[in-house]
Amino acid sequence: MNQNYQQMSFTELRAYVVENHEDIEALRFLMSKRDPNSKGYSMPLTEADMQAQIEIIRRNINKEL
Repeated sequence: MNQNYQQMSFTELRAYVVENHEDIEALRFLMSKRDPNSKGYSMPLTEADMQAQIEIIRRNINKEL
């Protein structure tokens, strides 16, 4: 589905990306709108680190929605 990401609000676009995580174009567009002062996350080195990081990010997203 071809979406017009520019017409979506940041909140709408973020919700769209969460629901359509396979849409790489939408994710790239969302990341281009990222606040350069926002918190970054280091690259996970193990599967356990990755799962922990996914859970932290998921909680942060749900907190902001």
